[in-house]
Amino acid sequence: MRREEHALREQSFFANTNTQLDEFLDRGRAVLGDLGQQREILKGTQRKLYTVANTLGVSGETIRRVERRAKQDKWIFWIGVVIFFGFCWAVLHFLR
Repeated sequence: MRREEHALREQSFFANTNTQLDEFLDRGRAVLGDLGQQREILKGTQRKLYTVANTLGVSGETIRRVERRAKQDKWIFWIGVVIFFGFCWAVLHFLR
């Protein structure tokens, strides 16, 4: 009986794990789809803001300066992400 109980528990564990992984993948796909929709909405909003800024007389140089700063901020963010994950990897690697 002991082996049968163990095999049954193992089979149940694998079935639950498989179900949870499928749910995680579905959530990931849904989030990715939502991010794509949000990107399109933000692009449309950006175009409208540029139109309004030009209508109000904001110079093209000011708009380009803001875009350049946004690009720099994006680079700083991604460099920070890489450093963070490198730090996490180092902690996990050397503390095990």
